[in-house]
Amino acid sequence: MFLEENYRAYLTKMRTFCKFIQRQAYTILSYKYGTTLFFFGFVLIVVSAFHFGETVMQWSQKQYITMFSSFTDNVAGHSFKHRLCSPMPIDVVYTWVNGSDPELISKLQHVKIMLQTQLNESRVDTCIFSDCVPADLIVIDPQFPTSLPLENLRQKYSLFNEATDVTTINNTDNSRMVTVVSYDNEAAVIRALKNKDSISWKNNSVNKVYYTSDWTLPQGVLLKDVIIMSGIPFKHGMKNVKNFFPSVYQDVFSKIVSFEDKGVAVLHVKTKAVFEEVLQLNLTISGKIISFAAASIVWDLNDYSRTEDFSPSRFEDNEELRYSLRSIEKFAPWVRNVFIVTNGQIPSWLNLDNPRLHIVTHEDIFLNKSYLPTFSSPAIEANLHRIPGISDKFIYLNDDVMFGKEVWPDDFYSHSTGQKVYLTWPTPNCAENCPAMWIKDGYCDKSCNNSRCDWDGGDCEGQQNQPSHGHMANLWPGELDLQNNINDMYCNTGCANSWLADRYCDQSCNVYSCGFDIGDCGLKNFNEIHKIELLPAQRVYRVPPSKNLVYFNLTNAINLFGEVTSAKMDKEELVRKAAISLHFKVMTIILYLNHSETTISCNITFHSKVLNATNRISFNLIVNTNQSRALKAELEKATATQESILSINETESIIIKLNQMPESLLQPNPKRSSVVLVEKIPNITFDALPKDIKEQLDFLKQRLEEGELTEKGYKIHIYLLWKIWLNRNQSMPDIQNEKDTKPHTDTKKMVLDDIHNRLVRKSSTSLLFNTPRSNEVQQNDKHEPILHKSRNLMSAFQFSFKRGVFPWEKSGPLVELQAKLDVLKNKEQYSVHSVKQRRLLDTFADSILNVNRIYNRMFGYITRKVPAHMPHMIDKNIMAELQNLFPEQWAITSSHKVRSSNDMQFAFAYFYYLIGVKENITAEQIFDEMDTDSSGILSDREIRTLATRLFDLPLDLNTLLKLENIFINCSKSFSPSSSSESSPSSVLSSINKSKAGDSTEKYYEINMPQVNREFFLTCPEIQQLIQKSFKPKPKYKHVTSGDGEIAFKMIKTNISLVVAQLDDIRKHPKKFICLNDNIDHSLAEAKMVKAILNDFFESMFPMQSHFELPKEYRNRFLHLHELLEWQKYRNWLRFWTYLTLIILVMLALLSFCSDRIESWHRRFLHRRSTSRNVSRQSSNKKKSSKSSTARQEPQKYIV
Repeated sequence: MFLEENYRAYLTKMRTFCKFIQRQAYTILSYKYGTTLFFFGFVLIVVSAFHFGETVMQWSQKQYITMFSSFTDNVAGHSFKHRLCSPMPIDVVYTWVNGSDPELISKLQHVKIMLQTQLNESRVDTCIFSDCVPADLIVIDPQFPTSLPLENLRQKYSLFNEATDVTTINNTDNSRMVTVVSYDNEAAVIRALKNKDSISWKNNSVNKVYYTSDWTLPQGVLLKDVIIMSGIPFKHGMKNVKNFFPSVYQDVFSKIVSFEDKGVAVLHVKTKAVFEEVLQLNLTISGKIISFAAASIVWDLNDYSRTEDFSPSRFEDNEELRYSLRSIEKFAPWVRNVFIVTNGQIPSWLNLDNPRLHIVTHEDIFLNKSYLPTFSSPAIEANLHRIPGISDKFIYLNDDVMFGKEVWPDDFYSHSTGQKVYLTWPTPNCAENCPAMWIKDGYCDKSCNNSRCDWDGGDCEGQQNQPSHGHMANLWPGELDLQNNINDMYCNTGCANSWLADRYCDQSCNVYSCGFDIGDCGLKNFNEIHKIELLPAQRVYRVPPSKNLVYFNLTNAINLFGEVTSAKMDKEELVRKAAISLHFKVMTIILYLNHSETTISCNITFHSKVLNATNRISFNLIVNTNQSRALKAELEKATATQESILSINETESIIIKLNQMPESLLQPNPKRSSVVLVEKIPNITFDALPKDIKEQLDFLKQRLEEGELTEKGYKIHIYLLWKIWLNRNQSMPDIQNEKDTKPHTDTKKMVLDDIHNRLVRKSSTSLLFNTPRSNEVQQNDKHEPILHKSRNLMSAFQFSFKRGVFPWEKSGPLVELQAKLDVLKNKEQYSVHSVKQRRLLDTFADSILNVNRIYNRMFGYITRKVPAHMPHMIDKNIMAELQNLFPEQWAITSSHKVRSSNDMQFAFAYFYYLIGVKENITAEQIFDEMDTDSSGILSDREIRTLATRLFDLPLDLNTLLKLENIFINCSKSFSPSSSSESSPSSVLSSINKSKAGDSTEKYYEINMPQVNREFFLTCPEIQQLIQKSFKPKPKYKHVTSGDGEIAFKMIKTNISLVVAQLDDIRKHPKKFICLNDNIDHSLAEAKMVKAILNDFFESMFPMQSHFELPKEYRNRFLHLHELLEWQKYRNWLRFWTYLTLIILVMLALLSFCSDRIESWHRRFLHRRSTSRNVSRQSSNKKKSSKSSTARQEPQKYIV
């Protein structure tokens, strides 16, 4: 009963509470803004509930992530997703241009004119346009930078002495303003042109102006007040041209200039109305119809309609970008966004509605807009990292680069190895006959003793004496053409003879014609080569006719006689390359083609360490590489002196004279000798030698015993050491001329082919790049025999294909003009003193040399290689850091209109900065690494680990005591209060606190202070030890890779060669494919080559990508500014359309609901009037009550 009563009381209270809430809700809703407040309150409660639930879910996810996430399924229980996975997201950036765009071609023509003006090349002075006559005008291009009136200009510049007017107009392409100066007559113009040098502005050009009736000229500016009258008969004369017109028109001309020799008159009219009337005038003189045409002024007299320099077909787009985008969808679908950087052009097939595709103009990325427009790919590449919204790491591709197999981010970057750098061939030489390995080798090379090679990297520093070479001494690089036979220098496209047998597998050399890189790529394909078993007893071997490749199996000979120590052969004009691989025990010989049957003499020397015996196998090799069966050669034998390369003693060989060879080849050709002559070394007491020479002798003996040095090489080194010892004791004459080398006592560096390339033949030409260093060095070296032999790993011919991103950067007038301009600019900056002058390289190779020169000074002299032509992953933060380090060089690169020699080549500069930049190891890093228990104080065990890093092993007690004393000494000056304490340990125990709190370490040494972080960083002796023991380390991790997954094909106009190249890609697909367009569009085969290319693209990537429009659609606008204008107009039209529709809907609603609105209006006004009346009445009542109360109160007070 009691519970029932309590329950009823509880229900009564709840009903009361609910009714209270209900009354309050009704009260709130009855207010004017009650409904609004209720709605917002409800929304706030719902949002708060969702937010609270989300927070709970996130908290729960973090709490139980170890159970549900595979990335945290580890012993640490933490997620390493950012380290295990490749960097994401990753965007792709393209640079693209439509070379056949008429607007682009017009701008390129003006750039060509600008370069010609800077070069002061002869301009066309004869006007060949229709009715072209001289004008009484002068144009100053660009606009003359002054706002002075004409009177002041006359006083300051003699050019304006006879000027009558100065105006400004837009130039032909509306890109800038030009100044037009008017004169009374042509004679005044001629006198003014003689004073054009009075204008000191270096960027302004003063040009004579002509009138023409040809309004179609792209460089012409149409006038609105000048008319050209042509077709006047000569017999009527030109003195009174006004008389030819009706009397109505005789007073409408302000000026008439006649040219009787051409039957042309120039009419200056006063008003625009008269201008229109005269153009419509029908006038006949002696039965001949007179023509009237609006005049155009022109100051560029080049007829671009007759030139093929910038014809649309020459720069036609092959739509490589379309198929490159298809390759991304097929083989790299993990890409986030695609950015296409253009000069405002839009591909006609591109789907601009794709949310992952973005068109970026040059204005969006260039900080300095005055550099625009630009047609230089290095200038554009230098600003790619400024693309708005680009990922931190992005992949940069040219439009002719695509993917051929599955590609993932770890093909470019991984956390364990860092950036992957794909390298190909070495950089070109800084000067002719000066390979990179000769730079800064401690020996002054005359061919490298020039400013382009930094005076041999300092080896010839201060020695800038120019040798006397007669009239050739003043030649500038490029004026002396040293063209060689490229076919003799390359066994295959992109494979120089010097690349063979260099212990590096070059894919371009891994073909039959190059002997499969003579073993560098292994013996996998050697079954295709003719094999000969080398037998000790056999003296004659014959190679099958027309075969130019053979290899000898040396396995049996090496097993019988020991290792190969030297080899030689004659007939160097027949042998392209010969090398012995001791690893595979084969000798490979590649011969030149088209030689008649010839006998080559070969000698191979073996040495057995076990028997301590030397054996030699001599044999003759009969070859016939003539491809024509009809051609047979007669051989006539003669004896001559043979010069050995690796042998120390001279031998004799038979030189074959070919009767059917051209007469020029039968003439004597002096050859520089590379014979190494070693004089007999007298018996020397070992104890009498200095200590440094003893150490070098011990090192040479060790190398000889380990097989790294042959006996002949050992003798040469011994001889050099003996000569050095004699120089010290006997004051011998200087071996080198003092003007060529700086004085030093270091042993001259020997440049010897390594043991993998033991078989070396003498070099009579530069085909094998075994060029002596200089004439003087050769002559002087006969007293000190050193084999100066090295391979020039890169020649100018390997860059002759003019690598460039845009079509006009590969060949054409812009390349030639810019190269000439670079030569003129650098002529005073660089001086090359050599008989053999440096050949003029293309701008791509010169930009490589420019960056290489800068990096040599910054990071040291090393041999660098050129990055492969492939997609490159770029870190925008590293790129910004690089440009902050060299701001001036990158600003110069961005300012160029076309590719220039002093550009910062994008990929080469980026990757070798990433490779070369280093950072110092700081004391903070060392302490954190040593503090393995994260206590903030180094323990005895951690200090021992530190000692192993600071000192050489094995550690002894004195070394450890030395380190402890360093810490004790530092503790004495660590705190100002240390002098008042009894011991250093008591001081540091009271003032040193670790990161972990008040915890301390107990050391074996009682006086040892607490080595915490603060104390460690402030100890100067520790800082010095760290700087001495820890060398700078690379700032960024990287790993270099070869070109095994890169297919680079130069597409030319040879149909059969193109088909073979494309079939090779089909058979051997690579991850990265580049088809560099080098098609000669003037040939008839060009169309067929383009059709073959398109067929190849369709066979590789037949499926359309999401970045393309359907085949039946094309973009309406091909320029971005046109699209933006149309979008602006469309948005404006859309806004007013929507606004109009809204207004119409509102009016329609008002018209249909007029009665309802009127009733609402009356009701609302009635309520408001009623409420006002009630409020007025209540207020009146209150006032009356107050007044009555006021009247009654005094009465009460009186009473």
